[in-house]
Amino acid sequence: MTLLSEVTCPWPVDAESCGLADLDPQSPLFTASVETASSIMTRLSAYTVGMCETEIRPLNLCLECRSWCCGGADAIPLKGPFAIPVWDVVRVRLGADEYPTSSWRYDQPSSMLYRVPPDVWPTKDEKWSDAGEGEAFVVDVEIGTPPDAWAMDVAARLTKELYLSCSGAKCRLPSNVTTVTAQGITVRLRDEEVNTFIPELGAWVHAVNPHNARLPGAVFSPDLAAARRGSLRVLGACCGG
Repeated sequence: MTLLSEVTCPWPVDAESCGLADLDPQSPLFTASVETASSIMTRLSAYTVGMCETEIRPLNLCLECRSWCCGGADAIPLKGPFAIPVWDVVRVRLGADEYPTSSWRYDQPSSMLYRVPPDVWPTKDEKWSDAGEGEAFVVDVEIGTPPDAWAMDVAARLTKELYLSCSGAKCRLPSNVTTVTAQGITVRLRDEEVNTFIPELGAWVHAVNPHNARLPGAVFSPDLAAARRGSLRVLGACCGG
């Protein structure tokens, strides 16, 4: 099972932004501060802002058959862990072989991975094999959405405060916010407390996640036909248990 902490990655914080030029961008403390700031902001956005590369196995619901609920022979719906949206597809693999990029296309608006006709996708994934082995069908993707200019500005400000806190310099965070460990920075305060001490972060969170969601929202389309909605109840019957 993929943990949410495994699908967050450092944001591309510019070392020249918002006073960061006064810090040492080559130090382990700076790197740890960026990683922690990125993790905090990704989590506070309910994992909707921030990007990371991961691998998914989109055929894991279809053992033998292929129907509307699992995608057609020439198209597969993609969804990241915990329904995090797929921003882009990096590569598609079947065992040790990689499909040429000219043989498929990812349509971001529909989250569908299309196979160029007349070729079709495999009908099943050899789930007992690891990625790169046997006939494991694996799609390497970038999940989430890129942080915009506002998000990057807030991330730089938070990075600076974490760095100053851990180096003993004066900052807006109280002295018990962080401690330096062998793995980097351990945040002591709750997210809402960090928001209080950094108003810019609180304003950004209120804009991107006003309801304080902890996970990405699941959208159910009312446009689906009634028969199709009902067939979800027998997913195991149509796609394999």
